[in-house]
Amino acid sequence: MTTWTYEAFESHLDGRAGITELEQSVTQKMEELGLRAEYAKIAMSNIIGGIARAVVYYPETTITLAPIRKLSGWLKGDVNVIADSADTTCYHEEMYQGIAELLSSLSDAQSARSQIAATACRNGYATVTLWYPAEVS
Repeated sequence: MTTWTYEAFESHLDGRAGITELEQSVTQKMEELGLRAEYAKIAMSNIIGGIARAVVYYPETTITLAPIRKLSGWLKGDVNVIADSADTTCYHEEMYQGIAELLSSLSDAQSARSQIAATACRNGYATVTLWYPAEVS
């Protein structure tokens, strides 16, 4: 199994300018990753009325996979966090690390072929969800 890590980005700019800033940061990170970017996972979200955020999950080494012949369903894993103060850095790191650990616990075929989504944070509650194949052959 490959170990996965992440890099998180944030923007304090309003509206589209903040999203554009995040898109540029994510694009630069993907270019830096080279071949490891093939299976990278990207989630972007914002805190309603606050800071926009993006996170890029990527394998620490290049993953090479054979073509899929069969998928047997999908499973879901998620990390939910609740911020208990105005300082959200700690809970974002907890959420990001939780998904990196989940990716690292899967087989390379499962983690590489997984899909990711994030919710906007509202009233201190946010979720990142990972869908991954139950079995790949």
